[in-house]
Amino acid sequence: MKKLLIGFILILLCIEVVLVISTFIMMMKATRGTQIAEYKNPQKALLVIDIQEDSTGTTALPFFYKGNSEFIARVNNVIENANKKNILILYIKQEFDGLWGKTLSWAVFGGSDIKGSPGAEVDRRVTMLSNHQFSKPWGDSFHNPKLDEFLTAHQVNELYLAGLDPEVCVYATARGALNRRYKVSVVTDAILSWRDGICVWTKNTNESIFEKYRRDGIKLISSKEI
Repeated sequence: MKKLLIGFILILLCIEVVLVISTFIMMMKATRGTQIAEYKNPQKALLVIDIQEDSTGTTALPFFYKGNSEFIARVNNVIENANKKNILILYIKQEFDGLWGKTLSWAVFGGSDIKGSPGAEVDRRVTMLSNHQFSKPWGDSFHNPKLDEFLTAHQVNELYLAGLDPEVCVYATARGALNRRYKVSVVTDAILSWRDGICVWTKNTNESIFEKYRRDGIKLISSKEI
């Protein structure tokens, strides 16, 4: 009986590992789409990515995204400055839906960001200056075709990215945007990494991921450069 129990636990652990690896691969995958046109009067947009209650807010797990209050203050500053410059503000939400999505959420993220739940809403501390909200099932925000449709309809050709996480969703969204020929800039002081929650003894600089950004042609800027 004991051997059967151990075998069952090992099987569950193997399934968990497979789910984690599969989810990470899907979250990192960048989409491809129709390249944008040459607009006569091109616009800019700021994408505020995945700053939700289950990530940084009241329902977040204790080890998620250390120092998020300071981070949200910086993001709000970026939002307000972008709005003053007539840059469109869009809010992106990670939302797991359906049986498979909810299973992955519980297995990998402890039940976070399930569509329709309070935790999937934008963190209440984030400044909301528009009603432009887009849900995404995976890392790349362009997995939601309505985002592409909105940006095209508003003749946007340049994107600023802020939010979570520079190693996953921000990076995947940036690559998805490049695949469509958008100009992409990541606001380095308005992003937060999961490593910030576990790098207790050393400061996380994001330098390794930033080097990857540079190689891919993703521009790195500070909030002062918007």
